[in-house]
Amino acid sequence: MQEGDFSVIDIETTGGSMDNIPVGFELLLTGARCAQTYAMYTAAPESLAQLADFLASFAGVVVTYNGARFDLPVLEDHFGRTLGRRLEIGRHYDLMAEIERAANRRISLDRLCLYTFGEGKVPWDHRQNARVWASEPHRLADYNRRDLDLTHELFMRVLREEPLFLGDTTVVLPAP
Repeated sequence: MQEGDFSVIDIETTGGSMDNIPVGFELLLTGARCAQTYAMYTAAPESLAQLADFLASFAGVVVTYNGARFDLPVLEDHFGRTLGRRLEIGRHYDLMAEIERAANRRISLDRLCLYTFGEGKVPWDHRQNARVWASEPHRLADYNRRDLDLTHELFMRVLREEPLFLGDTTVVLPAP
């Protein structure tokens, strides 16, 4: 598998509770990275339809970090409410789910990246997402892009069969 054979996606939201996903979450943007190309999609119907079409037609693997529990249920909810259609993804690889399977525990993207290659996420207060999106949308897009880059690098390590460091243990994840 090569870089263009997968696309990393990550969403940014406001509202909601992690205890009740996807209820109450409003989608602000979805970032996608395929090789060195980035795309940002908003919750506007036209943009959301473009994202839905991209995901449905993408022949490679869609990679997420905690996507099975968060990103995909929120997208599924918004596709249904806004577009009247279901989320269609051919193949999905959730890094957090694979880590949980291999190590029997969860770890944040920030911690995993700090332990594995010494780089972390952009410091961020998600409670400010709606305000930042309304006044400085480029800042939220930049934050999202950093998460895409970190997830991309982690998945490249999976493809190269390199270890991921969880602080007190190491895992080598299976490639899709």
